[in-house]
Amino acid sequence: MNDKLTVIKDGFVAVSAGKISAAGAADEIKNYQAEEIIDAGNSIIMPGLINTHTHAAMAYFRGLADDLPLDVWLNQHIWPAEAKYVNAEFVKKATELACLEMLKAGVTCYNDMYFFGQAMAEPAIKSNLRVLVGITILDFKNPEEGIREAVSLAKEYKDNEFIKIVLAPHAIYTCSKNILEKVKETAETENLRLHMHVSETEKEVSEAKKNFSKSPVEYLDELGILSDKLIAAHSVWLSDSDLEIYKNRGVKVAHCPISNMKLASGVAPLKRMLELGITVGLGTDGAASNNSLDLFSDMRACALLHKVYPVKSGEAGAEQFNGVNNYDPTTVSAKEVVRMATSGGAKVLGLEKEIGSLEVGKKADIITINLNKPHLVPIYDPYSHLVYCVNGEDVENVIVNGKVIMKNREVKTLDEEKILKQAGEFNI
Repeated sequence: MNDKLTVIKDGFVAVSAGKISAAGAADEIKNYQAEEIIDAGNSIIMPGLINTHTHAAMAYFRGLADDLPLDVWLNQHIWPAEAKYVNAEFVKKATELACLEMLKAGVTCYNDMYFFGQAMAEPAIKSNLRVLVGITILDFKNPEEGIREAVSLAKEYKDNEFIKIVLAPHAIYTCSKNILEKVKETAETENLRLHMHVSETEKEVSEAKKNFSKSPVEYLDELGILSDKLIAAHSVWLSDSDLEIYKNRGVKVAHCPISNMKLASGVAPLKRMLELGITVGLGTDGAASNNSLDLFSDMRACALLHKVYPVKSGEAGAEQFNGVNNYDPTTVSAKEVVRMATSGGAKVLGLEKEIGSLEVGKKADIITINLNKPHLVPIYDPYSHLVYCVNGEDVENVIVNGKVIMKNREVKTLDEEKILKQAGEFNI
């Protein structure tokens, strides 16, 4: 997954001190002596997947409220459940479940947004996964305290290579102008990234135009929120002018196709984003709105959805599914989707110098896909298989920072039986 999308047949990867020291043809392996060799056999060896937007602890709300529009889903189901059940212990246990699920599906780094930052970080540390811990900022949940928590945790984890602290103002409809300005000031002072839901629904856009006479993107731009340090989740209802602002400000996008379809939020203008050179990664969103944290599912959905989505210019969403036949099977290729799930995701999170590709000097975050399965043979193109055939259960081995954390589907860093038992006993 380097810039040239090099594919090496019969290859090997050498790991030393947590980093990749070589990646090349198998006949070069004679130059190396290893303490441990993993013979992956008939497998795809690739970088670990990067989930650019999720709410990990919502794994305990999986299936709680389905087939509902976003505002009903949030206001009548999710927020009441969170008010009743969410505390530090809940977040810790539920995030452990999410880490287990993501790890077993080949995710080695994820960008989280939730509450109780310490409880969000601890399961990732235990799992040996990388995480951006986004402290959610909401007007109705003591936003100043959330900002202080993020600053405090950023200092605590400043030397931890697995944990990055992020400020996560939820959205423009849950954060006042005053709070957004405080978040921006804090992010600049403390050198923290921002993670925010932006233009997720048509209602969000129409209310912004009613309240501010601007689109959400224009409003955030006026406040100085938009920059190359903003991870804009969803970004569905964008006009051409919004997209130009994204391009000019260097905003990074976390595209969540399954969640957007399930909540009927709409379809992000991914083709235009890629044409404009906007950096895009893939996200599952939380298991409450996706029901799965298997990023391979979102890879497949992404490739398929945008082939039948009628892309039109004009106002945000004005042409969405208007019956115009503009179908294109070449839109968003398998290679582009795999890039979004790996090296593109690393760029979204500002980690492209560390992870996202199998290149010498980068962190050894590696997964292997076992191809000895009926749905994976024969193979002509590995990119095609990864997007259209593979699922999370095909991941055989996971290595993070040079440490083997899953071997032959056995997770070494977490007590799988205990985590599943705890989750099974939780009941709303």
